Amino acid sequence: MRVAIYPGMAFANLGGSFTITDEIVRALAAKIGQGTHEFIVLAPSKETALRAACGDLQVVTLDETTVGRSTSARARRWARRMAYRLSGYSSTPNLAVERLLAANEIDVVWYPSAWECLTVEVPYITTVWDLQHRLQPCFPEVSRNRAWDNRERMFSAALRRASLVIAGTQAGQEEIERFYDVPRERIRLLPHPTPQFLDKVEPARPDLPDLKGDFIFYPAQFWPHKNHFALIEALHLLRQRDGLPISLVLTGSDMGNLPFLRAMIERRGLSSAVRVLGFVSREQLVWLYRHALALTYVTYFGPENLPPLEAFAAGCPVIASDVSGAREQLGDAAFLVNPRRPEQIADAVKTLHFDLNLRNQLVERGTIRAKRFTADDFVDGVVKWLDEFEPVRRCWPSGGLPVR
Repeated sequence: MRVAIYPGMAFANLGGSFTITDEIVRALAAKIGQGTHEFIVLAPSKETALRAACGDLQVVTLDETTVGRSTSARARRWARRMAYRLSGYSSTPNLAVERLLAANEIDVVWYPSAWECLTVEVPYITTVWDLQHRLQPCFPEVSRNRAWDNRERMFSAALRRASLVIAGTQAGQEEIERFYDVPRERIRLLPHPTPQFLDKVEPARPDLPDLKGDFIFYPAQFWPHKNHFALIEALHLLRQRDGLPISLVLTGSDMGNLPFLRAMIERRGLSSAVRVLGFVSREQLVWLYRHALALTYVTYFGPENLPPLEAFAAGCPVIASDVSGAREQLGDAAFLVNPRRPEQIADAVKTLHFDLNLRNQLVERGTIRAKRFTADDFVDGVVKWLDEFEPVRRCWPSGGLPVR
């Protein structure tokens, strides 16, 4: 079969979504010539950082192919709207995309994220990372400005019509079944792949003047659900209650909550103890993992999170939230804490600060855990499903039936 993978907005500053898609595309590129299926990449624009991962894979640029090479302002605006589409499924058919898929004789479209479903008129695979708007609608990032309605509209349509839905954990699978009535037969468990880039880049120290002693590390965009608030409270406890000169390094893009957190840091007298670096390179990210006392991933959202896997691969001890799916994903390789309790977070950091044996145990377990799920495993799981689906898809021509 001819399969198109649509990575969507694959830009490096998007964090985990870029990392996972980049790993998958690289694994696909390494398998060219293997198996019976042919893969092409539908790229939303020439500028996407993902192009470096495509290797010898055929790349079709949506904005050029679907509107031709017209330079009119109207055509360019239309292309941008399509290329940066975030709202998922629309009840209005995207005829330009469907013509593109037909012209390239695409049998199946693979969307690494349900957020990037351009059309449901061609059999497709989609992936669910979380359904937290259903579980925790109080957070503004999944509720305000019609975010809840957009998510619900998108998931309701995209998941129910998908030929295959990928979930990373049993907890995630149960949520898909519970909220959207998707039959279990159309859901496949494929855990988040552990990123491989950590062994392939040379670490580079970021600009951290006067950083001394142990520091804890949290790479997370500044959304409320990432729970920086509790981590800052925990740091205050470590320094005031326990007298430990521990610092905190934060990386990630500001999604609107950073000014609130900066004010909190100042009120707590922690301005000299907290470093906010913004978006960092992969080389700097690896350095931070390898030199941190621990990753402190205290998010409220599950059921899967990528940074703990990165930390495992980099040899960094992990403190993580005990949210739904965490025990399944992380096993005994992480120190799990209640994200609602800053004192529990602080106690975990204090324990690792003094207990070198426990730190080494977590690193050893994390290294083993990191090797269990790779991008190759993920791609092989999808290919296995494609093999099973091929007899079904052969029942009508590539490109679809003619319009009548």
